[in-house]
Amino acid sequence: MDQNNRIYANMGKSKLPVLHVFSSGKEINPLYGYLQEMDDAFVRDSLTLLPENRQCELILEEGKSAPKSVHYDIRSLDGAELLEKDQEGSLQEEGGRVHIILPIQNLMKEGKEYLLRLRLDLGESSVYYYTRVLLGKEDMGQEVLSLAEDFTRKSFSKSEAKSLSTYLESDDTMDNSSLAHVNLHSSFQQITWGDSGMEMDGEPEIRLKELDGSMALVQIQYASRATDQDGNVHRFFNEDNYVMRYDPQRIFLMDFDRRTKELFDGQNYRYKDKKILLGVGEKSDIEALQSATKNFYAFTDKNTLYRADGEGKGNMNRIFSYSEGEKSVEKESFTHGIHILSVDTNGDVDFLVYGYIRRGRHEGYTGIVFYTYDNSENTVVENFFLPLKASKEKLEENIQNLSYYADNRMFYIFFAGSIYGVDTNSFEVITLATGLSENDFASSSSKQFIAYGEKNNDGELHREIAFRNLHGDKNLSISEDGKRLKVIGFLGEDFLYGLQDSDKDQIWNPQGEVPVSEIRIVGEDMKTKLSYKKDGLYFANFSLEGNQLRFDEYQFQDGEYQYVGKDSLLSNKEIKDERKIALESKVLGNIGKLQYLPMVGKAVSQFSLHYPEKFSIEKAGSIELPGDTKEENILFSAYSLGHYQGEFSTMEAAYKKIYDQFGYVVDQKERIVWNRTDRPNTANLKIQEEEISNFVSQIPELRRAMDYDNGVLLNLYGMDLHAALYYVGKGYPLMIRMEDQWELISGYNNSFITVYTLGGSSIPRNISREEAIARYEKVHNAFYGYLKK
Repeated sequence: MDQNNRIYANMGKSKLPVLHVFSSGKEINPLYGYLQEMDDAFVRDSLTLLPENRQCELILEEGKSAPKSVHYDIRSLDGAELLEKDQEGSLQEEGGRVHIILPIQNLMKEGKEYLLRLRLDLGESSVYYYTRVLLGKEDMGQEVLSLAEDFTRKSFSKSEAKSLSTYLESDDTMDNSSLAHVNLHSSFQQITWGDSGMEMDGEPEIRLKELDGSMALVQIQYASRATDQDGNVHRFFNEDNYVMRYDPQRIFLMDFDRRTKELFDGQNYRYKDKKILLGVGEKSDIEALQSATKNFYAFTDKNTLYRADGEGKGNMNRIFSYSEGEKSVEKESFTHGIHILSVDTNGDVDFLVYGYIRRGRHEGYTGIVFYTYDNSENTVVENFFLPLKASKEKLEENIQNLSYYADNRMFYIFFAGSIYGVDTNSFEVITLATGLSENDFASSSSKQFIAYGEKNNDGELHREIAFRNLHGDKNLSISEDGKRLKVIGFLGEDFLYGLQDSDKDQIWNPQGEVPVSEIRIVGEDMKTKLSYKKDGLYFANFSLEGNQLRFDEYQFQDGEYQYVGKDSLLSNKEIKDERKIALESKVLGNIGKLQYLPMVGKAVSQFSLHYPEKFSIEKAGSIELPGDTKEENILFSAYSLGHYQGEFSTMEAAYKKIYDQFGYVVDQKERIVWNRTDRPNTANLKIQEEEISNFVSQIPELRRAMDYDNGVLLNLYGMDLHAALYYVGKGYPLMIRMEDQWELISGYNNSFITVYTLGGSSIPRNISREEAIARYEKVHNAFYGYLKK
């Protein structure tokens, strides 16, 4: 990096005030300020319930100056309907705190969610805040919030927590030696923090995340501390998520999930036996990379970044953090993540900071900052900032898809269906491909190799697949006469793709996907390592898990695909990245299972902790990615335990991702289209044959989802019967074709399913759940559903 171009700056403290919703005398739903308008990027972060008079009250962070004025808008979640525009709120001072009052008009429909955008005029800038608002259900909201807070607080006292035992479903599925992850299947001992003597440190932050029908989701974040058997104080950040089903007589706790992460503080007791004690946490939260010669290594818990030397000098540098110091726990600091790109043999570290930027000149924006730690100057250099309207979880998903820094100083990133390359010398941006769906793109384990379908407007399959080695920017093309190709993915560094005859590339299976007749695995030289075919069979619905490829098999008869069964391919080759350092774990003392990082190179008895002397700002500043950076190909987003879990093109993939965590699925218009918790115990529908026949008539044109008759028709292929009954509980029968007839599932209870044959006998019949499950699994649960919205 050219040091002559550097402008030095201090990251400084956060300037933008945090707001809280003030409800029943409590501060809930912390709202962070944005200097960019965020569209719907954070629509699911919190839900604010309005009282009967619709007055919304918020309170300004303590110690922050009152704004000059406040205005607000209210619109539908999809942005199509604007109810109030640029309305003025009032400011009141009470007890030394500034309260914001929004007198919302009588235009909202009770029970329907809307998006509230608040704008504060701070003089030098306007700051935006976002929350969903809902009129009604205020009593339900207060009850579920109270239950969640009571559970969290009681868990710190074994005597007070005895009343929580009725909620537990303790079994042997959880690791009762670790505090890192606890849920209802953990033991009472673990729910109450084992033998750690854990204490809450400060007040918790409470968020109401969802109220959908009878389902409620509450999230509580808080700091805590514990003293180990040797008198050392350990500090932690914790997040509790509660999924509840509400009944006026009783609230059912469907799921409780607590994640605990210890904050590394660099104290001397953490270095022993050639290992660094990181503490309580899950291995998936830690990144650790070493240089090629193992003379330097870096590690991060995704919130703070450290670099240590492996040369026996005992130097450790705390490269980056938004926290004030090793002993401080700032909950707002966890709105960002850190990803290590590389560790050089000269001690330099390239890394990304992504999510909500809490401090510095990009405070109030979301996006990705590319930093380099310059070891020779002990300086953190900001190379450039990519302002992107996306949450931390969505940015992390894109970074996992592709983030690669090549030796020629090109940085590659995948975002919103496009592949971009940024020249870090000239800051020129090139677009390698655009308009890609999840099925059009794949990257190898190291991210050095990528493959994507070349767009030719021929449909889902491609005439040509581009294969690129980003290390040297080498390009290859895969094509074959008379064939159409499908990107499947990578097993390690080996590429998998499918082939189909060109005359079948417009015929899809019941899931809405075009199957292939051959699977090929090739190396980086494009030499075939495996060709997989079966006479008369076709393959689709691919999923890669570790070193295994799973897929469904179909036969093609009478002009359509019919489900046959499942199969898989297993690779015996170990997938290993030599740059990564494997963590070790050990149960020790009163705190339980702890994570350790083996020292790289020459081990030392202790490290001395150092800090960067300064931060450097490059003149390049912000770089806007060209084109439309809003994803249009994804149909369904999955959520569970208070967090976004991924985007999917099929309902089957979306619901399976979050089923075990009592999650829910939303469509592109932010409508919840499936919710495991919000389903009545019984249903018995009266069939309207004409209406259902109209639905069935649309199915030949339905691939994944279709807006129809003030609702949405959904292809539920692969969704198990128990999950699919959600739609029956919402008032419309499930539709499934069995041989030449359409069967309608119009009712259920704990023992039986009610089935009705469309256009046949008008008498519904009951069959046992076991019989129904076996019957519909034969056609891979090829259900269709309808949801009124």
